[in-house]
Amino acid sequence: MRYYLDTEFNGFGGALISLALIREDGASLYAVDGDFPGDIDPWVAANILPIITACPVNIVYLGYGYTFATEIGAFLLGDADPIIVTDWPDDVRHFCQEIITGPGQMIALPSIKFEVHRVDAYPTAIPGAVQHNAWWDAMALRAKLQNAEPPTSQEET
Repeated sequence: MRYYLDTEFNGFGGALISLALIREDGASLYAVDGDFPGDIDPWVAANILPIITACPVNIVYLGYGYTFATEIGAFLLGDADPIIVTDWPDDVRHFCQEIITGPGQMIALPSIKFEVHRVDAYPTAIPGAVQHNAWWDAMALRAKLQNAEPPTSQEET
């Protein structure tokens, strides 16, 4: 099954702030770490933090036994071959860093595949969508790629 991924992080190379996975059937995970370390990047403070909760789903706030790894593992449980789809390599990097649980250990995934599509998911026709919120961005990516017309093949002449 395909899962559309978006992350928000504290500036270039910064710590993960939020992660959203939207399954192709619409089920979703949205996890937020409100206690990430370091100084807040000014752009992040102005554009991401004010809208971090601006989505219509339950938000998993990390801490007290909740980690990105536990939440991702629970969300993907039972899918033997998930495909993680995103529009930026940093999303894959953050995702991979979070599913590693210790030296030589990771969440229970027998297989995983990644696709990176360089597309701009905005503007979107999704009512209420807010750009730079990981959940909305993952929803917009899902809508963009699921509604995209298949490529046309060219016949040889």
